[in-house]
Amino acid sequence: MNYARALKAAVVTAIATVACHLTMSAGFAWARGQEPDHPDDWSGLLEFGATVLATWMVMPLVLWIGMRVLGERRTWPQILLGTPLWIGVSSMYIDDVDRPGGLMPVPVLVLFVLAGTLLGAHDPGSVRNDEAGTERA
Repeated sequence: MNYARALKAAVVTAIATVACHLTMSAGFAWARGQEPDHPDDWSGLLEFGATVLATWMVMPLVLWIGMRVLGERRTWPQILLGTPLWIGVSSMYIDDVDRPGGLMPVPVLVLFVLAGTLLGAHDPGSVRNDEAGTERA
């Protein structure tokens, strides 16, 4: 395992998680602040949906840009598997973040960062290079 790549993946995944969590917290506060025109009106629904979509779009962008800035390539496993994992985690704990001052459970966030680290530590190109460089007896 390339420990430098794993450390980079951990840092980038943690930053992406914080960015998405802050996006959700701010966006849901914005949605809660919308005044209803009618008691049966679904005020804040547009803001709520925009927040959810924004956090789902921020995750792959931050993962990709962060790993590229740190000089890593071939990060598609982290992006292609980390993004749906974030969508699942954020969907599961959306009510925890939606209340004022709400946070996702810290163990869940730690497990997500750990999963993102393991996904980012894998370099698909190094497997092919290792196999090509070995000689068979």
